[in-house]
Amino acid sequence: MYPVFKVDLNHTSVYRLIHHDFEQHYLSAGQLFQACGLTITEGFFLFDLKHSDFEVDFMNIHFPFCDVWVSMDQGRRMVRALGCEEELRLLVSTMLDDCYSTDNMNRNEMMHNWTVPSIPHLQYSTRALLETTFDRVELVSQKIRTQISRRVKQQGIVMKDRAQNGLVRWQVWTYELFLMDEPVTDRSGAVWDTLQGLLFDLQTLSREGRLEKKERVLSDNMMIGNMPLKKEYLSQSAQLQQIYIAVMIEKAMNELNRIKLKSETTEDQVIKNQDSLSPPPPPPLPEQPSPRPITIHSSSSSSNSVDNHKHVGVDNHILFHDRLDLFEQELYRMKRKAKKKFEEIDLTQQQMIQQLNEFNFWKIKFEKNRKSERIWMLMFMLTTISAILVFLK
Repeated sequence: MYPVFKVDLNHTSVYRLIHHDFEQHYLSAGQLFQACGLTITEGFFLFDLKHSDFEVDFMNIHFPFCDVWVSMDQGRRMVRALGCEEELRLLVSTMLDDCYSTDNMNRNEMMHNWTVPSIPHLQYSTRALLETTFDRVELVSQKIRTQISRRVKQQGIVMKDRAQNGLVRWQVWTYELFLMDEPVTDRSGAVWDTLQGLLFDLQTLSREGRLEKKERVLSDNMMIGNMPLKKEYLSQSAQLQQIYIAVMIEKAMNELNRIKLKSETTEDQVIKNQDSLSPPPPPPLPEQPSPRPITIHSSSSSSNSVDNHKHVGVDNHILFHDRLDLFEQELYRMKRKAKKKFEEIDLTQQQMIQQLNEFNFWKIKFEKNRKSERIWMLMFMLTTISAILVFLK
């Protein structure tokens, strides 16, 4: 487990990692970018980050929450630049720099060098720390221990699934590949159009619009942080193509989250309105029949509205999957081209290895011939010297 402090900003949790083994605190810049309406890649370009400026998983492939983890000094500069210093004032405060926590797996407990004064001493526990909102902590000289549960899922554990971690790793990889600036060219106009159309549809649904027009208004240029990007640029660099794909995928996921949040808010509002408009049930009277037709009518109306909502949702779901199919086909085409190029490289490599083996074989044979010639010359000289000595006697 990796303990953190958390602050919710625009329905997004921003974390401050306080694990003792890391020797310093880290801020989840990826979550900060999302809370401010930016993708991770846009944040990379906006703040001109280098690979040495952040961590993703701290060299741990099983790290539960891959993100762009930056030092607190870097995080404070980002918070000031994004204009959310007041909302995150407590999270980035220097007063928390000496607070650390760690877990003891052998004893199923966590140890802290800080306490929350607002929690009573008798109620102090891991659950109380998770459920209490506090704005002040106090450092203590002795370790404070709280129990954790490992037999069942511990309440308060936050993890990213494989898709979310993969999206973070993908954007980090594409950004690092872009910084390497290796000259590789590829045509990718279809990828631009497909992802722009997918994002257009999701944004239309997010704004409570309807997909009635067959033609979509697609833009041929966009801004990624402070870097302009045009459609024709993708045919000049595969790194730019990967940057563009990663940005558009995260934008699409953010739009899906907004649609889900609006849908849940609307359903909650409908339920509250129905509860407020429905009259209290009348007292049971044997001589009066229960208003069963009214109940049936309201149920059928609710059922019809739910069916219509499901029908619209199914159409949107089908359209979304059609877009994903086009995107998958384009990726498969690119994969085939890359596979063919790798096969050519392997063939060239095998030919070079064969030539090198032939050269080594010729070299060994040449050395053997030279050694044999030296032996024959030595024998000839010895024979000549022996003959001269015999003749002189």
